[in-house]
Amino acid sequence: MTAFDVFREYIALKTHFTTRYYDYFKFNGQLRSTKTKNYENRKDKVFFLKLAKHKDAKNFLIANFIENDHFWIGDLVYNEQAETNYKKWSKRVQSLSYNFKNELSLLKNDFDENFIVENNDHPYILKLFLRGEISLETVVILTDLARCFSYWDKKMKGEPVWENISMKIKKYKPFINYDKEKMKEIVIDKYT
Repeated sequence: MTAFDVFREYIALKTHFTTRYYDYFKFNGQLRSTKTKNYENRKDKVFFLKLAKHKDAKNFLIANFIENDHFWIGDLVYNEQAETNYKKWSKRVQSLSYNFKNELSLLKNDFDENFIVENNDHPYILKLFLRGEISLETVVILTDLARCFSYWDKKMKGEPVWENISMKIKKYKPFINYDKEKMKEIVIDKYT
């Protein structure tokens, strides 16, 4: 990737993860504001040049946006935590089904109880995620398999923590490539 390519990815991914209206996949990562002229006028070009040397710049950005979507490009380049975020994300994605299976063991024995919202409280799965016991990838897969989003949106409407997590899940979901049938089998094996 060139420095300009990294600039375009950074702007597109930042817009995707921080706004409700922009969809990186729908618009193929394109934005009007990512023109050469805009890039040339930036004073932080050196950071894009430095990041262009990263072996996996796009996924490096994704890994850091799911950790914290409000960072400046300069915060990534000379930050060991950013590289740690990328390495942890990379490990989770490479062993997705293994991690998913292990994290399922933390759920309640009654599958449905993990998704129930009672007394305006978060469902059990969300509590596990907020405590850092299960990964965002597991939450994304489980909410996809259980199709619980409309139920959760209805039950937790206006709840600020849910609003933030809901957007993060929706925005991150298209970036996760997984075998849906295999994940279904893992869930069925655990709950039968």
